[in-house]
Amino acid sequence: MTLMPAKAPTIIAFDQPAQCRALLERVSVTNLEESSHLLLQLLEGMAVASPPPAPHLQILEDLRPTLDYVQTEVSRRYASRPLPPSGSEEATLSQVVRLWSLMESNYGFVARRSALATEGGVEDKRALISHRRISYQALAMTEYFRARQEIPAQLWNDLHALFLSTERAGTAQVRVPDVLNETWGAQSPLEAYVAVLLVDASSPYSRTPREFQWITRWAQRFAPYCSLRSHAEEAQANAYVLDTEADHGLRPASALTARKCQRLLDTAKLAAHIQAVVGQLKSGVAAASLGLGDDCVQPACARLIISLYRPWGLASSGRKFPRKPSQGHLQLCADPEGVAFFLSGRRFEIPDEELARYNNFTRTEAMLALGERAEQADLTDAQLEEKALQLGFTLESWDVLDQSVAGFRLARAQGESRLDHRQLIGVRNGTPDRMLLAEISWLQYRQNGVLSCGISLMPGPPAPFPVRLIDPQRPGTRERFRLGFLVPAVPALKTDATLIVPAGWYVADRRVEVRGEQPWVARMTKLLSRGANFDRVVFSRGGEAF
Repeated sequence: MTLMPAKAPTIIAFDQPAQCRALLERVSVTNLEESSHLLLQLLEGMAVASPPPAPHLQILEDLRPTLDYVQTEVSRRYASRPLPPSGSEEATLSQVVRLWSLMESNYGFVARRSALATEGGVEDKRALISHRRISYQALAMTEYFRARQEIPAQLWNDLHALFLSTERAGTAQVRVPDVLNETWGAQSPLEAYVAVLLVDASSPYSRTPREFQWITRWAQRFAPYCSLRSHAEEAQANAYVLDTEADHGLRPASALTARKCQRLLDTAKLAAHIQAVVGQLKSGVAAASLGLGDDCVQPACARLIISLYRPWGLASSGRKFPRKPSQGHLQLCADPEGVAFFLSGRRFEIPDEELARYNNFTRTEAMLALGERAEQADLTDAQLEEKALQLGFTLESWDVLDQSVAGFRLARAQGESRLDHRQLIGVRNGTPDRMLLAEISWLQYRQNGVLSCGISLMPGPPAPFPVRLIDPQRPGTRERFRLGFLVPAVPALKTDATLIVPAGWYVADRRVEVRGEQPWVARMTKLLSRGANFDRVVFSRGGEAF
């Protein structure tokens, strides 16, 4: 991506390396706003003013660690949730992308001016310049993954063109020093190229911010175990193939028409290496000592790397349940308390302080399960909708793009609810008394502002219940009740009954009191999934609660 910068300020003579370096020395990472402004000013200025190639290259190399730190900190502003293209932090994303792109452009300008220079060129740095250009083009693209936005058109084409140019120059496999590569301290242009292909293949729109941070680091860590081969026509149908003339990354061979420009991503060595790493993690070896990062904690680290084994080490995986094109609308509720309301027709309240005032069991159970039940009679559909609006519970209409037995792919052009990866939601498909629980599998904003998502349904009609932890170390104490859901077993799908409890509750053998018509105790035996706001657990029933 060649970015033509705006005209630089005239206060500094950017064709003078000494003045450029003086500006760089003014950058203080304690002030992110000022640092970003100064770095932008410096990169735009040098691109316009054309300092001599050798000092220009040296200044770019010197500013890399500072730029990396500033960009990492600034990008945190939009990394926590999907960023709408018209959102308040869109300008921040644009600036981060522009800085990465300006780095790629500046290295490109150095290469071009060096080729024209009669002396003072940097021809011996061709591999390094090629590596930096691919790396910064990849970083610009990675920011869209981080913000959960669709990659803009042409960026993949630009990346492919950079790699092909490097390959023609014979420098694709030349390793160059890279202080920002935490594991190896060096990298080749090919490895930088493969790393972004791995990130794209990891389902980045389905990852939490922490998982995505680990994935981008691990892609650099594992890239040397991959290779790109020609003769992609020999690939199996599910093998990953790269079309260097297409505006996208890897695709299954079965999804592409055979062309001479295609390459096969060979990950046989990577598969064996990932297996070895997983084995060491299970034996208790620290993730940091394996080059995975000091912040990688168990068991989350092992779970994530196991989930990457198939796309990174084997090939693309076919869907367990094929999707079929579909039309229509589906209603979605993003508030668990709203889901409980639509399921029961009553607001879910748990007034612990009222328990001592009521001795009548039926009255107490009604309060616990459904709040102060003034509205005992069932509500009509219209009354339910009206009452929901009064309580602030809303249903958003989403367009159905396709569906399978296990879930839906949806799109929303307008809406206010902010959604998270792996968030617990309720969905209703036209039938007022039929709401199911679902988990958000992935989220992506398209460039036109439409939000797309994939949801995975939980089988069986759920029921809301008050739940609270039982602490065996403090038998006389009572925790506050929280909202939970019981999802029944579905023998036809071979699924067990599961309990939905607040996030972080699951610990093997921990007990939970469930307040139904008769209070009972659930002993949590297995964690099925851990979401943004819930734990879904398999349980055994452990007797009555008193």
